Amino acid sequence: MKEKWTDILTQGSQLNPQKLMDYLEGKLSDAEKHEVEAQLADSEFMDDAMEGLGQMKDKQKIASILHELNTQLKKNAEKRNKMKLRNRLAFPGWLLFTTAMLILLIVLAYIIYKMYTTGGS
Repeated sequence: MKEKWTDILTQGSQLNPQKLMDYLEGKLSDAEKHEVEAQLADSEFMDDAMEGLGQMKDKQKIASILHELNTQLKKNAEKRNKMKLRNRLAFPGWLLFTTAMLILLIVLAYIIYKMYTTGGS
């Protein structure tokens, strides 16, 4: 089954996560920096995320934080998918009870109707 979640750094972006990390760590040439910034400008989400990551003092922690966020994102997505599947497969008890009561009332109404129509003739 194809995963429906994507990594935080690449959500809605065509950028390579390694290139983004290099950008944050200042390892890119000026031309590559401009290319990354142009692509980031297309996505407000990515621009905000990169700005926040850029403000971190310890750039070495970014990779571990992103890994933790991606792991949590995957875990939450899998949990949500399991809940959807469980809710889709679960048959509500109230529906069964209501159906049984409706059938019982119809049968009782039919019996009472027959009693009055055959008893009076």
